Amino acid sequence: MNRKSRYKALQQRRIGLTTSQRIMKVWGIGESDQERILSIEPGELDSFDALEALTDDQLAKVSYLLNIHASLKELFQNPENRCGFMTAVNHNPPYDGRRPVDFVMTGEVDALKRVFESLERMKHGQW
Repeated sequence: MNRKSRYKALQQRRIGLTTSQRIMKVWGIGESDQERILSIEPGELDSFDALEALTDDQLAKVSYLLNIHASLKELFQNPENRCGFMTAVNHNPPYDGRRPVDFVMTGEVDALKRVFESLERMKHGQW
């Protein structure tokens, strides 16, 4: 990869990480929990070496967080409902009395995937 392409790829990673952190903040997830969920160290966003060393697991988490946010924007026109969905107790599968944000808080890729897939089912009337 040439220098310009490498720089662009690292910038995209930084943007994805910072955007996912802003999204989690809106959901009420504090900074230390965000770092734990994303498996990053404080200040890691400031280092190109650290951005380059992000694992597939970390990148998958960022991707799911961004896609969850996009799905919520499609499903709910009202910003309060977008955030409210993530923090409200939900008795439908897969939540079974838990909040979607509780799944995110585990930091597990599979948990993020389950939230995303449930939102996709909602969008297609399969709730």
